[in-house]
Amino acid sequence: MNVLITGGAGFVGTFTKKALKNEGYNPILLDNFLTGSTSNVQMDDVIIEGDILDSSLNEVLEPYGIDAIIHLAAQTSVPSSVVDPVNDLQLNIEGTVRILELARSLSVKKFVFASTAAVYGNNEQVPLKESEHLMPTAPYGVSKASCEMYVSAFCEANGIGYSILRYSNIYGPKQTKDGEGGVIKIFLDKLLNGEQVSIFGDGGQTRDFIFVEDIARANCAALRVENGIYNVSSNEEITVNELYRIMAREMGSPLEPVYGEPREGDIYRSCLDNQVFMGISGWKPEISLTEGIRETVRQMQRAENLT
Repeated sequence: MNVLITGGAGFVGTFTKKALKNEGYNPILLDNFLTGSTSNVQMDDVIIEGDILDSSLNEVLEPYGIDAIIHLAAQTSVPSSVVDPVNDLQLNIEGTVRILELARSLSVKKFVFASTAAVYGNNEQVPLKESEHLMPTAPYGVSKASCEMYVSAFCEANGIGYSILRYSNIYGPKQTKDGEGGVIKIFLDKLLNGEQVSIFGDGGQTRDFIFVEDIARANCAALRVENGIYNVSSNEEITVNELYRIMAREMGSPLEPVYGEPREGDIYRSCLDNQVFMGISGWKPEISLTEGIRETVRQMQRAENLT
């Protein structure tokens, strides 16, 4: 099966490519390299440099015989969506609709869409189930919720199979500081340089962090499940203060964090119930938070020693 990954040279795309290859799929990568990196591309990768907003993608991709699309390319920063909601709308909503049109024109059989816990907003009925009301608090969550509706309506109307995956906060090696799980990257960069970490708010806000390799395997599993919306998470709620203590311990840092004002649009509590997807797909998270942070630290230190 030939699987197109939009954002294929990005953080999640790189690990998804590897997971697809391990399971016998043929990944084709699409990236504009504005946030994706050429360092994530290997010699034997099939890579197309292009933009999801480009209307000529159909002609470029038609010869590849695309069977499925995993749509990862997006604007993923909550603060950036608050500062520039028009850009968020264009990249996320218009970009997704264009990829849906591409799926139709290429007669794609399966469409996997990368959504987010941010669609739930400040709903403290944690861990959140897929049936909870959507109450996004920032343009990023609004755009992703809108995309979910476009995906389900478009795919149902055109006979395309689809899986919508609501990711919790993803972290791991190769991550940038801009995504939803970027707090781990930001904190580790600071600690690696012996700098004090700043925490927005009181540090009591919670998140559900999941290692990128677990997400990559979930993306593969999503190709094989029935149409639906699924939470993909570790189902483990942790405060930012607890997260910091784990990272400081792994880095051997004695530094205490400093606290600032809460950020506009941030959600206070977030944790997703992953039981539906685990039950239907056989997937489960395998990497604990401590193990994942330890591996991320190891790879960051190795990269630091190479520069």
